[in-house]
Amino acid sequence: RWLDLPADPLPGDPGLPRAQGPAHGVSLRLVVSPGREEEGISHMPGGQSGHPLSPFYRAGHAAWVRGEPSPLLPGPAQHRLVLQP
Repeated sequence: RWLDLPADPLPGDPGLPRAQGPAHGVSLRLVVSPGREEEGISHMPGGQSGHPLSPFYRAGHAAWVRGEPSPLLPGPAQHRLVLQP
C-alpha cells in the first residue's frame, strides 16, 4: 500500500474537538471570522493534492499529525502557470 498515508497515532476521540478514531477522522479543520480572514487557519490531512505523482501529495500531513494549522490565506505565489493558445 505505497499510496496510503502513514497510520500515525493521534490524540483525540469522538467526543473531543479533535475527533478521530481508527476508522474515521476529520477531513478539514477551518477557523475563520468574517472580516478577519488574514487570521484564519486551515488544516487538511494529506494536503490538497490527491495525486500520488504530484510534488504536493501528502504535503502538510506531518503538520496535521502535530496539530499545526496552516494560514487560511495563501500568501505570495510560489508558482505560475501560463496557458497560451
